[in-house]
Amino acid sequence: MAGDTGLNQPQPSYIDTPEADNDEAMQAAHSVPWVGIAFAVHVLLLVVAWFVLPAAQGVRPMPPLQAVREPITEPPPPVQQPEKESVFPDDQVDKEVTTDHKIVTADDTHSEDPTDSPNKDIADNPNENPTAAESPNPNHKNSNSAVGLGPNGGGGGGAGGLGGRFKFRGPGPGGGKPSPNTEAGLAWLADHQNPEGYWSAASFNNDSKRKDARRTYNIEFVRPGDADGDKGWEQTVDVGLTGLALLAFTTAGNDHKTGEFRNTIRQAIIYLRKIQSNDGCFGPKDDDHFVYNHAICMMAAAEVYGLSGDEVLRPIVDRAVEFTLRAQNPGMGWRYDIARGANDSSVTGWMVLALHTCEFVGVHFDRSKVYGGAAEWFKMVTVDVNGYPRCGYDSPGSPCSRLRSAADTYEQTPSMDAIYIMSMLFMGKSQLSDSTIRALARGCVERDNLPQWKLEKLDMYYWYYASLALYQVGGSMWDTWRGAVMKVLMDNQRGFHAEDKKAGLTNKDVLAEHGSWDAVDAWSSCGGRVYTTAMGVLTLESVKRYERLQSK
Repeated sequence: MAGDTGLNQPQPSYIDTPEADNDEAMQAAHSVPWVGIAFAVHVLLLVVAWFVLPAAQGVRPMPPLQAVREPITEPPPPVQQPEKESVFPDDQVDKEVTTDHKIVTADDTHSEDPTDSPNKDIADNPNENPTAAESPNPNHKNSNSAVGLGPNGGGGGGAGGLGGRFKFRGPGPGGGKPSPNTEAGLAWLADHQNPEGYWSAASFNNDSKRKDARRTYNIEFVRPGDADGDKGWEQTVDVGLTGLALLAFTTAGNDHKTGEFRNTIRQAIIYLRKIQSNDGCFGPKDDDHFVYNHAICMMAAAEVYGLSGDEVLRPIVDRAVEFTLRAQNPGMGWRYDIARGANDSSVTGWMVLALHTCEFVGVHFDRSKVYGGAAEWFKMVTVDVNGYPRCGYDSPGSPCSRLRSAADTYEQTPSMDAIYIMSMLFMGKSQLSDSTIRALARGCVERDNLPQWKLEKLDMYYWYYASLALYQVGGSMWDTWRGAVMKVLMDNQRGFHAEDKKAGLTNKDVLAEHGSWDAVDAWSSCGGRVYTTAMGVLTLESVKRYERLQSK
């Protein structure tokens, strides 16, 4: 088809001149040459007017077609609302560039696909503004980023993963390969991913690969067989939910280069790449909670980069960090959107956790400025309440956040206290011997605050953060917490639940929900079964995410 425009242009007409019938006609023609010439010209003009001009009026210009070969077969881009313009004025961009470090090229010796190229494993940037013009990568001379590369910027067969930077994935400090519970949870997530690469809170059942398995929905707290009992919100949270599901895979040491779930992870990364705008934000900004979505996706992208060493992911992470730094309230923390002057401990905790992960993969920024502001926020909202310290959600000592629909059903939990512990330790602003940290940790392991499978106590968000925080604290408090949270999660995972075992529903061929957790916690009406399953896996594998900062 090369060179074929698809247009059939009209061809010029040719008129055969008839031979003269007699000598008299020939002599007349020769005797009057100008008459013959005039006659021929008029005939030619009539032919042009009749055949050529009408055809020319019907022709429309058509742009040339181009054939493009993609290295990876990609799904079509997701349907999204039009992107809003960046909320950041140009004069707020720090244009200092760090250029004195070198990227180490990742090798691909561990790839199970010999056609993979370690530095071209993900599709080209689909955005209008090329990544090379925005990335802090020092190899890109037009960089205007405030983020700099640290030494050994990923890849190169480092001390962790298969060429990445993480030291504690795979076996990890928790020891051993992922448990059967973790593997079952990941299998459920993989079987409910949309072909475009994302996970949907509301329509994941439509994407299920377990069409022939029995579907029982929730077996406790929600009426069995309720088809809507495990669904979350429509579209609103799908971007963040995709990042959360992706984190479940990376926590267990999986990336897009090797392993059973490499295609699942690759499709998710391609999706995140497509929805990252040119200012670095993941997903549209038309939702009040879009900063939540962005923080989780940034952390997930950094995790995949840290495990794989795939340098194509580096500018994606760099741009995401850029957006995060510019979204921070000056001298404070973060909020749901870019609302200057408003902060809350939940979003700030996610940002600190995500930035801490980005530091692991070699992204460096002004820690004293960024973490100093976040620490000031946490200190400001942590006050004594009835003789005990409490970290507030959006004001000093305020209760933890709750959906309005869940406020009357679920009890308050010390989730903000757990976020305070984790954040302050990861930012390096306090020591484990700090009296506030020790007091908040003791509060998390009080009997009423330990994980229980009772409707009013179910808060997997709290369980995840407390697991990260108390693992760092260690000692008897960690032992108490771990014993409680592991039992609750393992006993109530679908397929491992006593009711499922009794009914013989112990594998995914007979039980569609096998490996998942029922959507019955305080945040399930938002994120649905995908949310609870991702959080369940994250909590089970929490000891493999970060090494202890200080042994106990």
